[in-house]
Amino acid sequence: AAGTGIGSAVARKAIEEGATVLISDFHERRLGETADRLAAETGTRPDTQVCNVTDEAQVQGLVEAAVTRLGRLDVMINNAGLGGSAAVVDMTDEQWSRVLDVTLNSVFRMTRAFLPHMQDRKSGVMVNNASVLGWRAQKGQAHYAAAKAGVMAFTRCAAVEAAEFGVRINAVAPSIAMH
Repeated sequence: AAGTGIGSAVARKAIEEGATVLISDFHERRLGETADRLAAETGTRPDTQVCNVTDEAQVQGLVEAAVTRLGRLDVMINNAGLGGSAAVVDMTDEQWSRVLDVTLNSVFRMTRAFLPHMQDRKSGVMVNNASVLGWRAQKGQAHYAAAKAGVMAFTRCAAVEAAEFGVRINAVAPSIAMH
């Protein structure tokens, strides 16, 4: 989800600090526009790969593209997330499932796909974007808060497993981000 917001800002900072970057988003036009904007702002256009993180085949395609184009994987950021607002009594199964699939299940899919490449090299860092709502209650946000709390718990468990291979996995928990 580098086509906007936090993902785009992280990509910009990484490029400014000298990283070779591949950005991804499910929205092709937005992804291309972001790559063009980053090129104008930094002088370096990041590589791009369209990916819907709810689709395992596309996740595998992203891994293949990253390994092929970058040569190795040093850092991977799980930033995809989907919100919305609905009271628990009004929330549909589809609303619940969609938010959990994009926000939590994607972190599992991406970690499972990228981690073996880092473990083989005994090096790498993954950063999962959680949220303060993983700790705090907010009306209308039960699905999003549950997903972000899940990201936090998943991160702790995956980090313990990855540590023996020299790979670090952490989460950040931002609040509202303005740009």
